[in-house]
Amino acid sequence: MVHGFCIYKSSLQLTPEEVDKLQEMINQKSIGIANPMKIINAYSDWATGKAVKDKVTIIYDTMHYSTQKMAHEVAEGIMAEGYDVEMYFLHEDERSEIVKSILTSKAVAFGIPTINDLPFPSMGDIIYYLKGLHFNRTGFVRPAVTFGSMGGRGGAPEFIANELNDCGFNVIDQQEIYYVPDSENDLNSYKLGQKLVEEAKKLNL
Repeated sequence: MVHGFCIYKSSLQLTPEEVDKLQEMINQKSIGIANPMKIINAYSDWATGKAVKDKVTIIYDTMHYSTQKMAHEVAEGIMAEGYDVEMYFLHEDERSEIVKSILTSKAVAFGIPTINDLPFPSMGDIIYYLKGLHFNRTGFVRPAVTFGSMGGRGGAPEFIANELNDCGFNVIDQQEIYYVPDSENDLNSYKLGQKLVEEAKKLNL
């Protein structure tokens, strides 16, 4: 599980002497870590962007399966461009696993239904968790998209887009539909996934 890594890029780029000192300190504390260098190297890779793969993390919630359907179309568009997808459903998946996936992804997509003119409440949990982790300190800015279904005035994708920008991501597009997606909506979601990968491929990693 990933907790409290709050990345400061420069502080994780250690000199060989600092690494030796840190390893010695861990050994002296006898805290039961069998391979401390594995942990140190993981944090360093997260901080410098070395851990990322050609992959997109999709995080979504859904009320009546419309946003879920959109998420699957976005995923299809991503895979058509040659990237892998890891998908997380907020009703079932743990936030630490989501963060671990984001750390090894080049881009993210968030699917959010609107309820009472605001984002579905579960989205607030992961958003404020991400805010505290400062993803803008991981050596590069991940592109992101937001999407979702609404039954009234809507606004959740835009709301979350602003929050994601504050978290250290770069939201490049948003998509919102009424009720159940039709074939045209499906195609637009597919293209949204393709657009996200096109932006991720511009990263100098």
